[in-house]
Amino acid sequence: MNTNLDLAMPAGALGDIAFTTYLYYREARHVNASPADFATWLATLPAARRAHAESRGLASARSIPDFKRFLLERRGFSLTDFLAARLSPRVLAFWQDLPDEDE
Repeated sequence: MNTNLDLAMPAGALGDIAFTTYLYYREARHVNASPADFATWLATLPAARRAHAESRGLASARSIPDFKRFLLERRGFSLTDFLAARLSPRVLAFWQDLPDEDE
């Protein structure tokens, strides 16, 4: 199936994006997550997700990509900046043009 997205995708873009994103989230291993971080993150979630995450606790949240990104971005480490420093301009532009998951 060819879509406009398929036609504009640079060769190897998905692999480059996936691997670089993996490296970004891996950086969260070096971040100490406090109960205050957890509480602040919980407050950003819809009620059902918040209740589920809260019941599982802070230790479990450390494996959730949304929480990892929250921790990193709260400390000034932007996913966009991380990708921009590591991806080619063409692949970065492709990534930036992808629709958000809720669009």
